[in-house]
Amino acid sequence: MTIINRYIKHEKITETKFRLLFRYFVHYLDVKPVKIKFLFFCWFLIIASGCFNSSFYKPNQTLYETPDQYNLPYEEVFFKSKDGTMLYGWFVPAVGEAVGTVIHFNGNFGNLTYYFKQIHRLPLQNFNVFAFDYRGYGRSKGTPSRRGIYKDSVAAIEYIRSKPDIDHDNVFVFGQSLGGTNAIVAVAKDDFPQIRAVAIEGAFFSYRKEAQDMMTSTVRKKIGNVPCLSLQTWLISLPSVTNLYSSGEFIDQVSPIPVLLIHCTQDSYVSYHHSELLYEKAKEPKNLWIIEGCNHLQLFTDEQLKHKYRQKLVRFFNYYRQNLKKGTRDFPIDPN
Repeated sequence: MTIINRYIKHEKITETKFRLLFRYFVHYLDVKPVKIKFLFFCWFLIIASGCFNSSFYKPNQTLYETPDQYNLPYEEVFFKSKDGTMLYGWFVPAVGEAVGTVIHFNGNFGNLTYYFKQIHRLPLQNFNVFAFDYRGYGRSKGTPSRRGIYKDSVAAIEYIRSKPDIDHDNVFVFGQSLGGTNAIVAVAKDDFPQIRAVAIEGAFFSYRKEAQDMMTSTVRKKIGNVPCLSLQTWLISLPSVTNLYSSGEFIDQVSPIPVLLIHCTQDSYVSYHHSELLYEKAKEPKNLWIIEGCNHLQLFTDEQLKHKYRQKLVRFFNYYRQNLKKGTRDFPIDPN
């Protein structure tokens, strides 16, 4: 659902009226006095801020699938966030002797059960998997917010750090979309030396830049080409969307933990340029995979690509599990 459609549904106004109102705004108000322009602009910023911030979170409580459907045993986990909010997750043990544990940070839609198809092969490759829901998602309590989800992300890592009977020296992070942003911030802001490597797919550089991209796309779909659109979306997003807990603010602090950034060129939700910006700001050791021919979070589920890139992701984790202690820092595998 687009930002404009979200507001239309909330306010119960017709799309035609909203499009006329929005066109009126983007071509500037030709009214006097200036006070009326200013009041209208303030009203629009309030609406835009609420729409932008709410559009980053799309939780539900639908049960999409469970590890049972892949013949995998799992443990239901309840644990507390940093502020006491009760969270829910799955711990899926490796098939055979575990070589490490992967913490999965999922995207902004649905809940953890929607994303298990992305990671269900990892237990078969001898990795434990811990997947969890942010507050307000699935069976987790609370309401999603940036600060709250950051606390949830830290709590998930700390839960695995304290879990008995696993190898705490071989913990890995895999974050997708919004989960990639959350993972980067949590790993960078807190001291987690047990994390061997971080893989991030389809994450955005900053909340403000993603809001600008969303707004630009929405305006073009609903209205068409608007003169100086990039400047206008920047002016609107600057006061209405903050960069609090944005991955671009922290990616350079992930080092010396190795980071792999993955993005599809056909991503229609988050442009692959976001990963290019993250890669540019990240410090070594770092890797960037820009993959042709797939859309948002399709790399590990697309029939033509999934087998190849599932293996490459496992090789990335195994490489740093085996070689990091020996001082070998550079991951040599060509993403293509």
